[in-house]
Amino acid sequence: MLSGWDEGPFYYDNGDPEDSLNHWIDEDTIQFLQIGPELVADLMAWDDEFQQTFNRDDFRASGFPSEEAEKNWVQKGKELAVRLKQESPVVARVDYQAYGCIPKGSCMI
Repeated sequence: MLSGWDEGPFYYDNGDPEDSLNHWIDEDTIQFLQIGPELVADLMAWDDEFQQTFNRDDFRASGFPSEEAEKNWVQKGKELAVRLKQESPVVARVDYQAYGCIPKGSCMI
């Protein structure tokens, strides 16, 4: 799980060589991951919160309005990563990187 502006929050291989590894929260992803509507809604809200921090007019002005807002968002992501691992029968592990604030390769669960 990670976030990037104008990118989906999931990065996984679904076995389709024609498909990108980056995935949005859409019907195909929901079906592939086999997650329920409550988790889907919470993941979408979390990703939307991040996407709203992007300032298209001035990229340098992008970001959270405060350190506290950023900290809360990162914590929500950690909690969602745990829920994703617990709920999805196809997820073997979750590597939560937020947007690079957790070192690459750090596996939460």
